[in-house]
Amino acid sequence: MENIIKIKNIKLGNGAPKICVPVIEKNEKEIIKYIKYINKLPIDIIEFRADFYLEDIIEDNEKNINDIIIDLSKNIKKITNKPILFTLRSDKEGGKIKNNFYNKIINIYKTIIENKCFDLIDLEILSLKEKDIKNLIKLSKEKNIKTILSNHNFNKTPSKKYIISLINKMIKLKCDIAKVAYMPKNKKDVIILLDAITEIKDFPIIAISMGKLGIITRIFGSVITFASAKSSSAPGQLEAMKLKYILDNIYDNFI
Repeated sequence: MENIIKIKNIKLGNGAPKICVPVIEKNEKEIIKYIKYINKLPIDIIEFRADFYLEDIIEDNEKNINDIIIDLSKNIKKITNKPILFTLRSDKEGGKIKNNFYNKIINIYKTIIENKCFDLIDLEILSLKEKDIKNLIKLSKEKNIKTILSNHNFNKTPSKKYIISLINKMIKLKCDIAKVAYMPKNKKDVIILLDAITEIKDFPIIAISMGKLGIITRIFGSVITFASAKSSSAPGQLEAMKLKYILDNIYDNFI
């Protein structure tokens, strides 16, 4: 299995984790303004947390969500050449989108893929039906869009056995990157996560132990690490400039 994923000029899995900053603004004007700001920072990827933007829009049956997303993606591409990760996080996994809009969610993903709106998409393995995941991944490969299969738990860290089993299922579903993010209750939980990912060989992984306890996982063990600029999307995210300084010093001098 290929352990290096190339997206534009970024090679995931080669050297230090690549820094990704989430955009959680709620309207187009603020989204564009924020992306212009973070585009100047020494980061590699921008995550568009579309659940914040679409939280209210998705409930409005009068609005054409697909056209709105296509138009916004075009405007984003005008101001940055950095790879864009599209994320539509569910409320069950720390986001804003309710599962009762399931059909709309699937249609949004299909529109993004068919129109090549973004470079990567995040799909929640436990929120989407397996047949839909398989179809979306197949479509993504045809359009050269990379897929992340993910799972998040803001309350606890599952067992090592569960984490390994879930990541192996992600791999079996043929995603490009497997992502797990869990909340530790103690240092042992952080070790459980790190120990679990050592069992996965030659596959790109994002493994995050959230909060202050899991700060080490923001530096080691993942192909992408998430950082903050003015605002953060999850507990424990380091400020992008500080994280860049840490990664450069560690990976340039010691690894």
